[in-house]
Amino acid sequence: MFLPIGDYPNPQHPQWITRVLIGINVALFLFINLPMKRALTVAEQEDPEIQAVVEEMDEVYRELTDGAQGANVRDVNRFDVFVYEHGYKPAKPSFLDLLFSMFLHAGFGHIFGNLLFLWIYGDNVEARLGPLRFLFAYLVTGAIATLSFAALDPESGTPLIGASGAISGVLGFYLVWFPHNRIKVLFFLYFFIQVFHVSAAVVLIFYIVISNILPMLLGGGGSVAYGAHLGGFAAGAAGALLLNAIFGRHPAPRPQVERSHRYGRREFRQVRAREVPTPQNELASAIGAGRMEDAAYAFARLAREGGTPPEPRDVFTLADWLYGNEFVRDGAAIFRYYIRNFPRGADLDRVHLGLGVLLSRRMGRGTAARQHLLTAIELSEPGSTVAETARAELRNIEAGR
Repeated sequence: MFLPIGDYPNPQHPQWITRVLIGINVALFLFINLPMKRALTVAEQEDPEIQAVVEEMDEVYRELTDGAQGANVRDVNRFDVFVYEHGYKPAKPSFLDLLFSMFLHAGFGHIFGNLLFLWIYGDNVEARLGPLRFLFAYLVTGAIATLSFAALDPESGTPLIGASGAISGVLGFYLVWFPHNRIKVLFFLYFFIQVFHVSAAVVLIFYIVISNILPMLLGGGGSVAYGAHLGGFAAGAAGALLLNAIFGRHPAPRPQVERSHRYGRREFRQVRAREVPTPQNELASAIGAGRMEDAAYAFARLAREGGTPPEPRDVFTLADWLYGNEFVRDGAAIFRYYIRNFPRGADLDRVHLGLGVLLSRRMGRGTAARQHLLTAIELSEPGSTVAETARAELRNIEAGR
């Protein structure tokens, strides 16, 4: 058996949507799953609504097992009833169930495996997409995964739950964008335990072929929704390829792996990879060393490739240098980037002032300049240099200078 336990390189900063999704899944497991893992009370067994649900469950499960296994009001627990009511059933499709079912899990092993994969692979994909686009991609690929499963048996009344379809979508993005990343894999067989470092492409192809395609073709069933895994994975990979086609493809990072072999003891050691320099690192390093032209090139690479946002201070420093050296359009573009990405940045008043001055004096856009100058006054301290400069520029605009 092997189990992925980590990957590298990773983004420099925490990716919060990945963490929030993990938190929501854990919270629902703790506050819905665990408390409901109990037998129905006498009052619940006699509740007509619950009896109707259990009767429907009994009919569905007997049909599924050719009459070998059904559901009895004395045997099912409260969570079984809840899952049947709110899991996604192809025969009774519901948009709310489609979304909600992604956050329900059958047990500890189910949620642990899913969230381990999300923790390992989600941060890199979120760093490339950005938080809101990552959340959108997660939900959409999860929905496609569930609908792919439903398409295989549209008359099924068996409820589907779990985040594995959405997480398979994340894996599809990861395979296209980060095939050369290294995955730390824990291999264990009886008393033999070893950690290996394997290419992400190998691990993910093994996951999709050995753990999903072959079992599905060989008739493996049980509680594993292979169709959902395959549908989500395909949706994620297609989404990554589509974004590459729209915004341009850039080379996947290739970690440098060092290996040593001690022949005397036949011992193999694999050292953690050195991270490939990212645009964010290059930007910060160039600005720290005063190499502003290199910083401008690094920012252009960042804008083209995406990824983890740079530090707000670095963006302002570069924009201020461009402004002072008469790079008008480039300076204005980076001022706008700062406003869009750092709405609470410490230098926001100076950014609006700089953009207002550029628009007014160098780009002939007095109306747009006036809005930025007024915002600079609103954000700055009363009587500050920023406020006074903005007011002076507004007077120049009114005077037609």
